[in-house]
Amino acid sequence: MRVLMVTLPLPTSAAPNSMSPLLHQINSLRALGIEIGVCEVVGTRKLKYALAAPGFRAKAPAYDLIHAHFGHCGWLARSQFRRPVVVSFMGSDLLGTPRAGGHVPWLSRLVVRANKRLARLVQGVIVKSEEMARVVASVQAHVIPNGVDLQLFQPMDPAEARAALGFDPHKRYVLFPGHPLNPRKAFPVAQAAVAIAAQRAGEDIELVTLYPTPPDKVPLVMNACDVELLTSYIEGSPNVVKEAMACNLPVVTVNTGDVAELLAGVEGCRICPRTPEALAEGVLALLAEGGRSNGREMLQRKRLDLASVAERIRGVYEGVLNGR
Repeated sequence: MRVLMVTLPLPTSAAPNSMSPLLHQINSLRALGIEIGVCEVVGTRKLKYALAAPGFRAKAPAYDLIHAHFGHCGWLARSQFRRPVVVSFMGSDLLGTPRAGGHVPWLSRLVVRANKRLARLVQGVIVKSEEMARVVASVQAHVIPNGVDLQLFQPMDPAEARAALGFDPHKRYVLFPGHPLNPRKAFPVAQAAVAIAAQRAGEDIELVTLYPTPPDKVPLVMNACDVELLTSYIEGSPNVVKEAMACNLPVVTVNTGDVAELLAGVEGCRICPRTPEALAEGVLALLAEGGRSNGREMLQRKRLDLASVAERIRGVYEGVLNGR
């Protein structure tokens, strides 16, 4: 089986980015014997898809199937009809891209409408959560969250992780796992929550931002922190929650994406309303409990490792190629 991936630029050691989970997915599919080619869409925001089209159409006939990641890449993949197309919607392409405060602007809602139509024009649809599947309820979507590299994301001694990063061994650290300038991540809510928690505890609690940590250093930061705090307005299936689980890092989160399903059965986690006061209480409760979570065990039970997820994706490919 030969599959052409259509994607935004994949990370490199010189330029890490948010597509690291896809790079892991590609490698896990190759480990199953699937031949994977890659068409990366690069360039300026408004022109890159048009500029990528000739190269994509030249490559596509050499493959059995096209697998596009994100809605815009899906439209590029559907610009040809010689090969079947699978689209993986990632989150904002079906749920919208909120501004500060959570409001989804009209242009983002228009993109969502277009992608709902795209879902009816391709042979296979993969989404990250049941919430996303409901958006494209007119088609049968496969709910397959990204898997986690359990070799990379492993628990380690927090004291050793802190020493490696130069963290204070006696201080409390709360990890914010998004880009502070991305409005949909609601960083000001996290800031306010940690400030309230520090005031109530009467001690210094530092909010650590994960951006721009290189992907290979993320497990070290997760092991060095006491709690992860997720405040996003929208998520598909947040990779940072699954990665925290793999490191047994306790998580305080709002109810976004599929976190309720991910954290079901996980000790040392809290799902709270998106208010600084409620989130502060969640952070303080986990800091008082101390210790780590049992997230890694639950992640393995839910078969969210790379190999298990790759098997499910291969099943989607086989179904499409067999006309199911």
